[in-house]
Amino acid sequence: MDGDVQYERWRREIFGDPYVVWHEGPGFEALVEAARREPRVVEQMLRAGLAEGDTVAAQSFRALAEAGLAPADAVSILRTALIRARDQFRIRVAEGLYALTRDPGWATPVAGVLAEAGSEFVRLDAAIALAGFPPTTALVRAMAAAVQDPEYLVRYHAANALLRWSGDRRLVDSVPAVLEKITAPAESSWRAAADELTSRLRG
Repeated sequence: MDGDVQYERWRREIFGDPYVVWHEGPGFEALVEAARREPRVVEQMLRAGLAEGDTVAAQSFRALAEAGLAPADAVSILRTALIRARDQFRIRVAEGLYALTRDPGWATPVAGVLAEAGSEFVRLDAAIALAGFPPTTALVRAMAAAVQDPEYLVRYHAANALLRWSGDRRLVDSVPAVLEKITAPAESSWRAAADELTSRLRG
């Protein structure tokens, strides 16, 4: 059977209808059970999924890492996938590498997506993902730049990430002074929001 067809069949068996997975997100219970029963098959299928650029395959490595069932060479597998990964697939691969290694340096590829992706939806996905990494000077700088993104939703999620890094668990909706700035039409207001949020981390 052709490899990509075989993978698509396996993916449906493990995760269910692709539209539902896309709409609601994947569940990983069946994957974890399969990894306990047939780890080599799961590894083979996930390799095939990565070759297809499937974000669910990349997310699967994170789920397996959390369950203590990741393939022995999972880091090598994902590092290879990262070389040509773009946009949301690149985000998911980097998240998998962070889950496996706990090396915060894997935030760098995600920050690159945040800065360079053409789609606002990919950029906001990157901002959300970066909130799960520990803040560094470079990441705070990247997120402050994202608070000045032309698209409101990117500014919104970047502001939430900076709040989280400062120890504030509120969403920006509950911080009127910041919300007013990021919803304003003037870029100067966005810069002021970025300055205010980054000052909280220095304080």
